[in-house]
Amino acid sequence: MSTIFNKKSVYFGVLWSAYYALGGVDLYDGNYGTIRYWAAVLLNVLVTLCLPLMLFMSMFSFDLPLDNLINFNITLTSACASVKFVVYVTQLKKIVEIEQRVAQLDRRADTDEQRSYKAEMARKLVIMSTVYKYIYCCAILTTCAPPLFQKERSLPFPAWFPTDWTSSLTSYIIAVSHQILSIVVQVLQNFVDDLFPPMIFVIIVGQCELLIQRLSSIGYDQSDQRANEWKLIECIRDHQKIFELHELTMEVISWPLLVQFVVISIDVGTALCALIFYAENMNDKVYFSSFIFALGMQIFPICYFGTMVGYSFGRLHYAVYSSNWVDQSMSYRKSVLIFVERTRRLPKQMAGNFVPIALTTFLANCKAAYSFCTLLADSGSK
Repeated sequence: MSTIFNKKSVYFGVLWSAYYALGGVDLYDGNYGTIRYWAAVLLNVLVTLCLPLMLFMSMFSFDLPLDNLINFNITLTSACASVKFVVYVTQLKKIVEIEQRVAQLDRRADTDEQRSYKAEMARKLVIMSTVYKYIYCCAILTTCAPPLFQKERSLPFPAWFPTDWTSSLTSYIIAVSHQILSIVVQVLQNFVDDLFPPMIFVIIVGQCELLIQRLSSIGYDQSDQRANEWKLIECIRDHQKIFELHELTMEVISWPLLVQFVVISIDVGTALCALIFYAENMNDKVYFSSFIFALGMQIFPICYFGTMVGYSFGRLHYAVYSSNWVDQSMSYRKSVLIFVERTRRLPKQMAGNFVPIALTTFLANCKAAYSFCTLLADSGSK
C-alpha cells in the first residue's frame, strides 16, 4: 500500500501528507517490523485513544456549570474526531481508488476549454485547502497559547491526569506537553476529516461540468455521424464512471458525516446554552461564539457542495439535448433517449443512509441544536 501512497497526488497531496504525519498510512500498512509503525501506534494511543478517555474521566466533576459544559463540549468533539479519523484510516485504500478513477476522468479532457476548466478546478481546491490550513493553524494557536500566559497553572483542556500537576512542576510540564501534542494531532485529524468531503464533492461537480461540455458540443464540428455516435458512447461511459466515483465516495464519507452531523448539533446546542445562560465575562462569550461559528463552518461547506453535486447531475439531463442530436443518425437518437432516462436517476447522497447531505440538513442541524439548547436550559432550571 505505501508504494501506492508515495505516488504524487494531483488533488489530495496535502491530505496524504497529513495522514503520513498522523501515522494513518503506517497503521493501515501494518508493517509490524518498522519503527514508523510502532511510532504511529504510540502516537495514536496517547492522543486518539487517551485524550477522549482523560476528558471523559473528568466529565461533570467541576463545581461551576460553565466548566462542566466546556468539558462536555471538548470531550464530545475529541471523541468525534477520534472516531472519524479511525474510520477514514480504514478506508485509505478506497481513497486511493477514488484518485485513480478521477485520473481516468481527467484524461478525457481533450479540448482547451476543458483543460482550462480542469486547471480552474485544481486552483479552487488549492485555495480551499489553504483556507482550511490557516483556519486550523489559528485553532491550534488560540487553544494552546492562553494557558501558557496565565499566572496560575492551568491546562488548555479541563481533563483528568494521573499525577498532581498543580503541585509538581515536572508533572505540569508533562501534562501541558501531552495536551499540546494532543491538540495539534486532533486538530490535524479534524483537518483531514473535514477537508476530504468538500474536496471530493468539488471534483465530482467539476467532472459533471466537463461531461456537460463534452455532451453539448457533439454534432457541431465536422465529424461524421459515426464519429458522433462514438463520442456519445464515450460520454455514456463517463457518466457511469462519475456515478461509480460518487458511490465509492459515499462508502468512504457516509458514516463519518453522520457522526459529525449528530455531534455538531449537540455541541452547538451545548455551547449556545452556555453562551446565553452561563457566560458572564467577554472572554467566555467570545470563546463560545467562536466555537459555535467554527462548528457551523465544519458542516456548511459539506452541505453546500453536496447540494451542488445533486444540481450538477441534474444538469446532465438537459446537456444531452444541447447537442446537435436532430441532425444525427437514428442510432444516435435512440442512444440519446436511453441516456436521457439514465440521467434522470440522481445519485443517493445520505449520511449513514439516514441524513441527506444537503443545505436542508444544515438548517435541520441548526434547529436540532436550538432544541438541545432549550432542553438543557429546562433541565438546568429544575
